[in-house]
Amino acid sequence: MADLIRTRVWTLLIGLLLWPPAAHGQAQGPDKPIGEAPVERDAEDVFLRGQRVLLGRGQVVLDVGQFYARSDTLQLALFNDSLALATREQTVLTTVLFGRVGVLHETEVFAGTAFVHQRQRVFYGDADLAESRQSDIGGFALGVRRTFMREGRGRPDVIGTFDVQVPTSDTSYVLGGGLAAVKSIDPLVLFVGANYHRSLRHDREDGIRLQSANRADVSLGYALSLNDSLAISTAATALFTRALTVDGDPSRRFDAFSLRFALTSALSKGLFIEPSVSVGLSGPDRSFAMGVTIPYSF
Repeated sequence: MADLIRTRVWTLLIGLLLWPPAAHGQAQGPDKPIGEAPVERDAEDVFLRGQRVLLGRGQVVLDVGQFYARSDTLQLALFNDSLALATREQTVLTTVLFGRVGVLHETEVFAGTAFVHQRQRVFYGDADLAESRQSDIGGFALGVRRTFMREGRGRPDVIGTFDVQVPTSDTSYVLGGGLAAVKSIDPLVLFVGANYHRSLRHDREDGIRLQSANRADVSLGYALSLNDSLAISTAATALFTRALTVDGDPSRRFDAFSLRFALTSALSKGLFIEPSVSVGLSGPDRSFAMGVTIPYSF
């Protein structure tokens, strides 16, 4: 009996010594902490940088993007001393710089700005009726994003965001926040989010007071990872807003709907490229946007 017990003890000790150790910092099962992302981030993770908190403490992701957008609408204009239905064409060229930094466990701060060059042209047939150009820095966005609940069996990630938009021209400060839910259903990742923003009162230089405005948006979509270096995604967005009013006059509500397609691909370690195309679904206006973003993580 003693020899049998001794044999089993030695077998147990040898088994424990030969058992492979768990990878450092890697949680088992579906409750893997989001903030402890692997060093080699895949394309699906990079696309979800705007929905999930994927950065550990001290990790940084920088985005540089260039976008071109165009929209065509119809409006009444004066042509040859009579009213005519003219076309108003608007083109916008936008350069975006955006950064995210992990500061605490499953908490990150972000900041960004954009340089916008806008051109408007009104024409009827081949006759130009009016044209204007404007270039400006489109303000600064500052905010914090935190995971409130981690994904598990039967529940999604729940992420909250609070942000403030600081104007650089004669516009208002904007405060807002939102919630997003992200759920992995192999091989897809589904996400849905809602945000609300409110403009603060602001007096222009001429003394006219701009009243508060409300803006809400809802988005949903999916990401599909083809492999570690390539992911495709689609997102639909609905925007509901009221323009700022002058002297308290009621404003008209404006709703816009769009669909975005993107491809996220790895170029090298930590460097990705993400071309995208967006189309407007609101009608009768015709609008589209296309561009490319280069995220770099380190």
